[in-house]
Amino acid sequence: MNEDLQLIRELLDAPRPTPQATFQARSKLTAAMERRPRRRKIHAALAGAGAALTVTAVMAFVLGQPDTPRVGTTTQARQLGAHDLLLAAATTAGAEKTGRYWHTAAVVVRGPYHVEGYNLANRTVVEYWLAKDPREASWEGQRDLGYRPFSPEDTTKWVAAGKPATWNVATDDAAGHRTLRAAPGKATLERTSASLFLQSLGGFDTVEVNALPTDPAGLEKLFQDKIVQRATAALPGTPAGDANLFRAMTELLVEVPASPAVRAAAFTVIAGLPGITTQENVKDAEGRDGVRITLPHNGSEIDEANSIILDPAAHQVLARGYDAKTAGDGKAVKSGNETFLTIEWTDAKPSAPTRS
Repeated sequence: MNEDLQLIRELLDAPRPTPQATFQARSKLTAAMERRPRRRKIHAALAGAGAALTVTAVMAFVLGQPDTPRVGTTTQARQLGAHDLLLAAATTAGAEKTGRYWHTAAVVVRGPYHVEGYNLANRTVVEYWLAKDPREASWEGQRDLGYRPFSPEDTTKWVAAGKPATWNVATDDAAGHRTLRAAPGKATLERTSASLFLQSLGGFDTVEVNALPTDPAGLEKLFQDKIVQRATAALPGTPAGDANLFRAMTELLVEVPASPAVRAAAFTVIAGLPGITTQENVKDAEGRDGVRITLPHNGSEIDEANSIILDPAAHQVLARGYDAKTAGDGKAVKSGNETFLTIEWTDAKPSAPTRS
C-alpha cells in the first residue's frame, strides 16, 4: 500500500484538526515524501483488460491513442509542489459541510468552430442544483452567452472582417444551415434528472454515489475497474489510463454530490498521479489567480493535456480544461474549458443564471 496515501487517509479520518495541527501534519507528510522515492502500485488484476473510454462531462472528446508504458515523470520538485497543493485541497474538502444542494455554476467554452476566414468559440453558463435527498427535485439552469473569436489571431481576423455579430454555417440537418450569434440568449431554469452521475463510467445512481469509497486506494481501484471495463488502451499505470483517471476524478469533484470524505479522496488520487506539472501565477477566464495542475499525454499523432486550476489559498477548483493538438506543429484539434463561478454545498433556492 502506498504509505503516503495511507498517511493522508489517517489525517482525513481523524477529528477536524486545529490550524496548528494541520500545519504540523502537512509538514510531516512533506518531509516523509522527501525521504522516500514515490512508488505506484499497478493492480495486477487489471493488467490484461482494455476498450476505448469515452469521457463525457460538459465537454466530451474521444481521441483513441496507442498506449505505451510510462517511462518518465517530471522533476521531483514540481511533483512535490502539485502534491502539497492537492493534499491541502483534500484536507479542505474533507472539512466541508454539506447542504440541501450541490451547486455549481460554470462558464463552458467550446471550440474551435470554423467560419469563413477564422475560428469561433462558444460560451455557455451552466448551473446545477443537485439535491442531496433523491426525493427532492434537482434543477439545471442555462444561458448561451454567444460566440466570439477563438484566439487573439482570430480576433484580428474578425476585426478585419468588420466585426460581424452573426455567422451562417452549414449543417447536416434538413435546414442545411444554422446561425451562430454573438448576442447572449435567454436564461432558463428547468427540473433535471439527477438519477445517474459519472455516466462516462457507466453511471452511478444516488445510492451508489453515497456508497463510494472514502479511502483513496479504494476509490482509485473502483474507478480504474470501471475505466478498464470501457477501454482498450487505458490500463492502470499507462499514460492513457492516468489521463482517464485524472478526468474521471475531476468529474467526480465538480459534477457529483459526493460527500466531503469522497471529495478528499478524489483530490488525493490525483495527487498520486505521476507526470503532473504545475504552473504558478496563472489567471482563469475570470481573472482570478490560481495554480494550473496539468497531466500531459503525448501520443504519436495527438498531444493531449488535462488540467485544473486551483485557488492556492481556498483550495477550490476554479477551472478545468482539455486541449488536444497535433504532435509536431501544435495545431488545435479540440479544446474544452470550464470556469467555475460557484462550486459549493448550499441551502439556497435554485434560480436561473444571471450571467451575461
